[in-house]
Amino acid sequence: MQYRPHRYRTEFPTTMRTPFGPAKAVINNVNETGALMETNAHILRGQKIEISFLNNEVSGIVQWVAGGRCGITFHPFLTVKQVDALRYKQSGHRGMLHSSTGYDEMR
Repeated sequence: MQYRPHRYRTEFPTTMRTPFGPAKAVINNVNETGALMETNAHILRGQKIEISFLNNEVSGIVQWVAGGRCGITFHPFLTVKQVDALRYKQSGHRGMLHSSTGYDEMR
């Protein structure tokens, strides 16, 4: 069994170009080799797509599609700097907000 490298969770909105035209998508997890994306675009397994984010244009190939989500592999792989840019959370994690009111003062 072969394991893939760790993927970083994120919620990064992006645009992509598909053979059927431009579409919006959200990257849910990413590493140098690939990503999981949510999109309503009509895409098929094996299609080549172009993803745009923060003045970057990267190419990828769709590996699987199911229920509004798809897995892609990047060709060529992303740089560490590009992965770090995509790891930035726009909206943050909804369930983990910082609050100091839940802690008792230590005496």
